[in-house]
Amino acid sequence: MGLGLVGLVALTSPVLGYVEDVRNAREELLSRLSNQAQVQSHALGVHLGLLEAELARVAGHPALLPEDGISPAELALLESAFYHSSLFSEGVALLTPTGERVWSDPPDMPLGRSTLTLRPWFQRMVSGRQPEIDLLEGEGGPMVVSVPMFQEGRLKGVLLGEVRASALPTRPTAQTTLVLLDDHGQLLMQGGLKLGPGDATGPLRALAEIPGPLTLDGKHMMGAAAWVGKSELLLVVLEEETATADLRARFLRQLAFHIALLSSTLIIFILLLRHSYRSLLAAEERLRRQETMAALGTAASLIAHEVKNALNGIQAALSVLRHTAAGSELPVRALRSQVERLGHLARSLLSFGAPRAALRRSCEVHLLVQDALQAVKLLPESEAVALTTSLDESLWVQGDAALLVSAIDNLLRNAVEAGAVARDTGLQPAPWVNVRLTRDDHDAVLVVEDNAGGVDPRFEPRLWEPFATGRAKGWGWGCRWRAPPWRRMGAV
Repeated sequence: MGLGLVGLVALTSPVLGYVEDVRNAREELLSRLSNQAQVQSHALGVHLGLLEAELARVAGHPALLPEDGISPAELALLESAFYHSSLFSEGVALLTPTGERVWSDPPDMPLGRSTLTLRPWFQRMVSGRQPEIDLLEGEGGPMVVSVPMFQEGRLKGVLLGEVRASALPTRPTAQTTLVLLDDHGQLLMQGGLKLGPGDATGPLRALAEIPGPLTLDGKHMMGAAAWVGKSELLLVVLEEETATADLRARFLRQLAFHIALLSSTLIIFILLLRHSYRSLLAAEERLRRQETMAALGTAASLIAHEVKNALNGIQAALSVLRHTAAGSELPVRALRSQVERLGHLARSLLSFGAPRAALRRSCEVHLLVQDALQAVKLLPESEAVALTTSLDESLWVQGDAALLVSAIDNLLRNAVEAGAVARDTGLQPAPWVNVRLTRDDHDAVLVVEDNAGGVDPRFEPRLWEPFATGRAKGWGWGCRWRAPPWRRMGAV
């Protein structure tokens, strides 16, 4: 639970960092869009104001009376002001109060198909007695700037100019889209988006207060808006959110890298902690075993001393009998064998209670094996087992002779006793033990082979544990007691 909380806290930091980086990137994008909207709306406001002022200047001339037709003076006035004017890309027209064309430049300047007096912008212009900016007719056409001409409170005509959206001073970038919206929700400039009237009036107007994300035409976008001068026009600057996709992808890769790094560190830490915990448990278990073995060693030393004292008396009596006629009889030989077995047990117990350090010196392995064989041949079990040897001479090793003889003795004794048990149980009618001593490069190799079946596979994992034995005889300490000296002397 604690490690889980540590991992959660460690992984929270890069996640929060990723969220913060994405938020900062969006704020920078919105700030840039807001600045662009302010600049573009100001430029557009100045330009539209210039268009209105130019039309109003000419419309206010007292000599201009479109109701009476076009006079040479009026024609000269209009052509001097608007002939091939760069301000109005589509042209300028003079209309009567009923919407009939009196003059236009160019002469074939389109005014739309429907009746001018029925169009919303024309009606708003007349009723409001002020200039109007709107689309000429419906969607997709040019923008129209219309200025009413009044004389003594009566409409005497209309002067209007048409301009394409591309001719306005608004310049979208490769990533941005510009949308121009009037106060009635009419889209004067859509910037390539497919939007119906009123589809996004509310979200677009909200951008003037708080720039932010929105969805238009099925696209996730970021936008900012600004009012155009003192008019009711709203200029919106939009940019698809995919413009920041590369930045978000980079932040996401950084997040994945940090999470992977922290996760791997946490996993390694958990594995090391688990290993340390298991090592601590193993050390505690070894300490308990050592304490138990120390107590057993003390008890074994006391028992061994008592057994050895009794054996000394028996061996003295056997020494006397050895020089008599009864010394060669079977009961005496059997007694000598059992005394030797008990002596071996006593020495093992003494070594268990107080193990001595190995004294390394040069030893001939052939002689060590012969000493062990002589002791093993005294066992009663050796009479039932065929023992063959093949020993190479002049093989020298560095080690403790006594410990090596004891180890070899234990190995041979186990093989002989296993063969005798196999014969008694009927598993092997003719047991045998073969002992070979050979040289392998710079090593002396002792091979003890028997046909008694070997160690039970189920018992093999416990072979080196104390008091672990698979035989009815023995106390399961031979391998465990002799293994440390073997390893210290380099034996395998």
